[in-house]
Amino acid sequence: MIKKIISSIVITLLFVTNVFAADTTVSINIDNKVATIKLDGISDNIHALQLNLTDENGNTDIKFTPFTSYTYSYIDEKNENGVTTISIVIDNGGALTENGTLNIGDLTFNNTPKLSNNVSLELVNLNDDLTGNTLDLTADITIKEEDNSNNNDNNNNNDNNDSDNNSSNNNNNNNTSSNNGFSGGGASVNRPSSDEKTEITTQNSNQEENTNNQNNNSKIDIDSMYPIVKQSNFSDINTHWASDSIKFLADRGIINGMSDTEFAPNNNITRAEFITLLAKLDNINENKYKTENFTDVPSNAWFNPYVDWASKTGITSGTSNATFAPNDNITREQMAVMIERFCEYKQFSLNNNKEVINFTDNSHISSYAQNAVTKVQQAGIINGRTDGSFAPKDNATRAEAAQIIYTMLTIQ
Repeated sequence: MIKKIISSIVITLLFVTNVFAADTTVSINIDNKVATIKLDGISDNIHALQLNLTDENGNTDIKFTPFTSYTYSYIDEKNENGVTTISIVIDNGGALTENGTLNIGDLTFNNTPKLSNNVSLELVNLNDDLTGNTLDLTADITIKEEDNSNNNDNNNNNDNNDSDNNSSNNNNNNNTSSNNGFSGGGASVNRPSSDEKTEITTQNSNQEENTNNQNNNSKIDIDSMYPIVKQSNFSDINTHWASDSIKFLADRGIINGMSDTEFAPNNNITRAEFITLLAKLDNINENKYKTENFTDVPSNAWFNPYVDWASKTGITSGTSNATFAPNDNITREQMAVMIERFCEYKQFSLNNNKEVINFTDNSHISSYAQNAVTKVQQAGIINGRTDGSFAPKDNATRAEAAQIIYTMLTIQ
């Protein structure tokens, strides 16, 4: 099965059973219906893996929530005679870890699982002729008696979230809906004027990765930067206006669906979800990032490394010195600011391809966003509405965000 994750490389994986990773251990923490999985002793030259587990309680429709966003990840389950075999497949295109520890993610079951401590693990070294190794291991399983309800952030599927959201300037109501697959929640979120000011703040001068991203615009090869890693097959975008853009990004692992067959193009996107898209475009190593600067970004939240990356590169400064508002729907003007700063950080071009549009609601665009809106509009990345307005406080859909990212890439 693991061959599927690197099917674009025409080489046969050679799996051999040995004690190549004798120090590798598997830890599983079962908290009610959620099993959190961690690996230790993983070599830093491992790029892909497949972990096989057995649930003797026979759960099906199991959901997998990675702790970090890999180039490609999925689970497969097979139920026979009341026992379910679960396979987790991960491919990162680069090293999975640099410190030997890999927090894989959460498996969420319909009922409390009974996992066998006998597991198998296949490790693939892409630096050594794609030679793989199969290990039979005994997992260290810990079962908590009480349900920990404080880690709901990890129940968000790491599918790329890509849509704008209506943020009116009223009371700051947090979006508390459960957002699976980076759907961003469907409700509009009212945001105070102080939130709008948050994107005004001076960009963080700590752009430590910028030297690694000095791209000459005349030499940018999008296909080389973002090679195809899989073939998406979403049944709900066949006749959608953004189907080509969605498929382009999904095939390259930049954006994911709600499931293998559903993209939900008309769902909204949150601030954390949009930042995740940009971080994936930068091919970051999530293990290098962790922020404790924002009170509303838990250390174990799936979006924590992406928020940290965005803060350190100056792409966003949060909604205040202490908050990021990760679950708030992103506004069109906030998205314009993040796109403009991302292009500056990556040295992508924002040429004046179009005449400036005098939007009918220019006066409604926050002062911090006016310059960014003009730049991305003239570059042809974000346009106004058919009624002549820009709608700066309106939301975008997952499809709109995909179209914006696609356009930003293809004008280079």
